[in-house]
Amino acid sequence: MQNRIHALDGVLNFRDFGGYPARDGKVVTGHLFRTASFAEASQKDIAFLDALGVKFVVDLRRPEERAEAANIWPAISPRTITNDEGYLELAPHIGVLMETDLTADSVRRYMQTAYTAYPFEPRYVALFKAFLHGLADEGGPAIVHCAAGKDRTGVTCALTLTALGVDHDTIVEDYELTNVAVDLDKRLPGIKKRIEERIGKSVTDEAIRPMLGVHRDYLAAAVASMKAQYRDIPAYMDAVLGVDAKVVARLRERFVQQAR
Repeated sequence: MQNRIHALDGVLNFRDFGGYPARDGKVVTGHLFRTASFAEASQKDIAFLDALGVKFVVDLRRPEERAEAANIWPAISPRTITNDEGYLELAPHIGVLMETDLTADSVRRYMQTAYTAYPFEPRYVALFKAFLHGLADEGGPAIVHCAAGKDRTGVTCALTLTALGVDHDTIVEDYELTNVAVDLDKRLPGIKKRIEERIGKSVTDEAIRPMLGVHRDYLAAAVASMKAQYRDIPAYMDAVLGVDAKVVARLRERFVQQAR
């Protein structure tokens, strides 16, 4: 699975999330990409990205995230889709870190709570729709990303692969690949320092680690929240995202190579 990871200079966690077995076929490669932000893209990275022929990019980050770490790529084309609905000046995770007793357990609980909310937050609902309907209407290549390319991006990719008929265990494997694609130990000191500066108190490495990588329990929380209101993920996508049988058929026509 590691051959789908593209080790770029300044762009972390850049991966092709196609190529997986799907119902009646296989998801195509070279058309579905997931990543962290492009705020530190090198010129070599930009040349690589330009060569992909991307049609559109969905940036899941909040407006303050985009302002603090503005993407270097893309400049004009391809177009980037964003959403500022429900903007809060203080990022939710910063507020939690300021008010919570910071332990590994409390941070894990926060992460699960955040994932529970993602499928129903208006901003993310709009962006999930934009990505899935954009793929159905325009095809790919396309890119979805957030800050680290793991949580909000992970949910988006899980929804996309579900629509394409990839089984859940494979979707979880793709989700957990972030823990291989990113050197979490190397990133920990810098992230810890930035968090401490933002919240005005010290934190332990153990408390930060659950926020750096991904864990299948986090994605499971998102899945459980969808199933709590709808019978399964496809029913959620139909009711909330407008990804009905016709949209699913277009997605599979574009992105699933049929078995012969």
